[in-house]
Amino acid sequence: MAQQFNIAEDFLLDDSFLRYRMGADVEAVRYWEAWLAANPEKRIPFEEACRLFDVLNASQGRLDAEVAHFRGLLQSHVAQQENTKPVVRRMGWWRVAAAAVLVLAVSVAGWKLLYNDENTAPEKAVATTHGNDVQPGSTRAQLLMGDGTAINLDELSEQGLEEKDGTRIGKNKGQLVYNAADGAGKELIFNTLTTPRGGEYKVTLPDGSRVWMNAGSSLRFPTRFNGSDRTVYLTGEAYFEVAQNPTQPFLVQMPNGLKVAVLGTGFNIMAYEDESALNTTLVTGKVKVISPDGKDVVLLPSQQAVLSRKNGQMKVEEADVDKVIAWKGGMFEFDDDDLSTVMRQLSRWYDVDVKYSGPIPDKHYTGSIRKLSTLSQALRILKTAGIRFTIDGRQIIVDVQE
Repeated sequence: MAQQFNIAEDFLLDDSFLRYRMGADVEAVRYWEAWLAANPEKRIPFEEACRLFDVLNASQGRLDAEVAHFRGLLQSHVAQQENTKPVVRRMGWWRVAAAAVLVLAVSVAGWKLLYNDENTAPEKAVATTHGNDVQPGSTRAQLLMGDGTAINLDELSEQGLEEKDGTRIGKNKGQLVYNAADGAGKELIFNTLTTPRGGEYKVTLPDGSRVWMNAGSSLRFPTRFNGSDRTVYLTGEAYFEVAQNPTQPFLVQMPNGLKVAVLGTGFNIMAYEDESALNTTLVTGKVKVISPDGKDVVLLPSQQAVLSRKNGQMKVEEADVDKVIAWKGGMFEFDDDDLSTVMRQLSRWYDVDVKYSGPIPDKHYTGSIRKLSTLSQALRILKTAGIRFTIDGRQIIVDVQE
């Protein structure tokens, strides 16, 4: 396989490599890390491909329609040539196409950032200058201990700390790891991990279950799991990888009474108060979702239970799992999402308020945005949907091009 990847464009045409760079596919990350270790002679084109991907993705998320159109024309032209002319010396046309698309993409990005015509003039320059920009969120959270002590985890040393029941709480590269002490018969102590807007964190619970917490979320859990089940309490959004223990089911409780019962699985729960529905999406395994009125549904992988806040009705539908958990891998993924949905996600991650200059435009957006992008970079990408904006301190003012 190594000989097939000789220049940067070879990597950029490989779907697995693209998933690796987006960070949303664990298997792809593992594969390419192992591949690079086994093929060190390919490091130079590999790293060049990574740089090119980051430039394009940070500049405009997915390639704009102009680039996709160019790619289609090029492929169509090559196909016609191959069907009508004998091939004497066949050149790797895909490399030519990739190089041309990359050059065009960079040109399109640069043109959009530097050129101001009549259509872009209403968008104030402040929206693209770093002087009034907002940096992306980061790994930060606050831990509320059992005695009410609040600890800013940015200030917690790697030595960690200890609860009064003997539970050791370690900190390692942006995550907490709980090691429960033998506390049989003792009173349960609860901790609460809270991520602010603009923050995310990861925690390994006392039973070995791992939880990735999105911005503006909180998780309340005991420092050890005794009794017949393992119950935790969630607000906001989190992804769970639950340690298997058939004799002690894992339960996630939401404030409105929704429950998710688990034996051993990977799933995502989105339960923000400002969203119109609570979504439970199953990635692997099996979960039972119990609505506040006691009705329940069992989900299979790639299914999603959607509980409406308006009428309390719950339905099951097929889910785009990659889109749902893209946030965990450092991406925002949108697929024909309305403007309000897009801006709510950006608002939480960049810790900004959103103001609309008039009625919320009926605009929809499809594309990807890296969470490492600054706010102005993220909003620039939304220009493809005809959205105008200005950044005023920590407020986004949004309207739409007529």
